[in-house]
Amino acid sequence: MSKRFVIIRHAKSSWATLGQADFDRPLNERGQKNAPEMGKRLFQYGLVPDLVLSSSAKRTRQTTKAITEAMNFKGNTEWLDKLYHAPVETVENTISTVDDQYNTIFIIAHNPGLTQFLIEHGDRFITDNMPTCAIAAFELHADSWTDFYTADKSIIKYDFPKNTVTE
Repeated sequence: MSKRFVIIRHAKSSWATLGQADFDRPLNERGQKNAPEMGKRLFQYGLVPDLVLSSSAKRTRQTTKAITEAMNFKGNTEWLDKLYHAPVETVENTISTVDDQYNTIFIIAHNPGLTQFLIEHGDRFITDNMPTCAIAAFELHADSWTDFYTADKSIIKYDFPKNTVTE
């Protein structure tokens, strides 16, 4: 048995309100369109989570809700402050401590941590900058999330809103 995890960068956010705290920035119109579209694609790819772990920033909360509603997900979602602009090590630790009852998880967070995670853990080069609302799905060749650091990982799907040919 193996585990699957999908890292998802939040959808495009707005910079319209001067002086607004970064944490509180909402999605812009493009982000509001792209997030449900990516949710539909994830569902079509058979990538439906048992658990969603999302940064608690406004734009990631909105992205998470749009993606999960598009696939009619009714499972558990956890809002984690530690995923706000999380470095690779925090993403790794978050994955490695997931309860083994979950077989597929989504991590919805931010750059630059997610792009760096993809570069460090991908079995092949994909990109040096995950665009907004990009998804990278991995297979963890292990029975337990605690084996994250030592188990082989392979990218099984990479996609983003403007992509017309998916891998």
